[in-house]
Amino acid sequence: MMNKWMNTVTALLCLGFAMQASAKNCTEVRAGIDMGSGTTKIQVSEVNVCNRTLGKVLFSQERPIGFNEDLAESGNTQLSPAIQQQGMTTLKALVSQAEKFHPKRITGVATAVFRAASNGQQVIRQFNQQAHVTIRIITQKQEAELGFISAKAALNDPKLKDSDLLVWDIGGGSMQMTTYDRIDGFKTPEIYEGKLASVSLKDMVIEVMMNKNLTQVNSPNPIGSLAGEILRFVNFYARTHVPAEIKQAAKSRKVVGIGGVHGYSIKEQLHPLNNQYTAADLDRVAQVKINQTDAQLPGDYRATDVTNLLLVEGFMQALGIPQVTLVKANLIQGILLK
Repeated sequence: MMNKWMNTVTALLCLGFAMQASAKNCTEVRAGIDMGSGTTKIQVSEVNVCNRTLGKVLFSQERPIGFNEDLAESGNTQLSPAIQQQGMTTLKALVSQAEKFHPKRITGVATAVFRAASNGQQVIRQFNQQAHVTIRIITQKQEAELGFISAKAALNDPKLKDSDLLVWDIGGGSMQMTTYDRIDGFKTPEIYEGKLASVSLKDMVIEVMMNKNLTQVNSPNPIGSLAGEILRFVNFYARTHVPAEIKQAAKSRKVVGIGGVHGYSIKEQLHPLNNQYTAADLDRVAQVKINQTDAQLPGDYRATDVTNLLLVEGFMQALGIPQVTLVKANLIQGILLK
């Protein structure tokens, strides 16, 4: 009897050790980089490679780098040597901090501004060589799909199906809205790939509506009486550019806001209760801020903060989005899980 009991205990102990070893073998430390048009982000996390879930975040940081501003002012469709040097210095500093956690790999993506710049591939190649990382320029469709993966991972709700969500990602140079439908029995992405985004709207306001030179003027603030015209333009743009499938999903599915505009600009200006906001909340804050100068506005992104409010409000009005839920996610979660 004693031997049988001992055998059972031994077997259970062996099983426990095996499960611990298996869990340890499944855990991998990875670093991900999201090199956007206005901000570069890095994150080091534990990743369960067996069930493709994210674990503990070990390090996370972001730095503003005005790639989009630089390209708009260049006049030759190229990123300048000055912004390349700033990008390289910043990237090396971020990677140096990430390496303290001994990630098995450091991979990343570069988005809209590097797709637009004629020397974008060359710049990223230099960054890879000198910072010893693997960053690749991705298409807007790939950006949308990565953003969806990141948002769903951050929500961490196994009951949510892909078809329950519309993920809305706004960056400096591009905007994506992504959902999934079943078409002929296959899960199929429905994606809006937009060019109107944070920096592109701000630049349009300065250059077209204010008739000012972008090489001399970097901020449209104070917006003042132009606010109504900007809102009407954004509303019209959204109604005429967003496909019908996305419009329908925007009215009926859970709309999740990710990316720099939602996660930082909108969140820091609204401080929304339960990370949820409406178009009325945006309008309430915008009515105060449209009359403020850069000196009166806080933060590193003050040049785009007010037009960001109008951008998001205009899209919500045009598409009938009742509410947006903010999730702390960007492309990095998707990068880490890939």
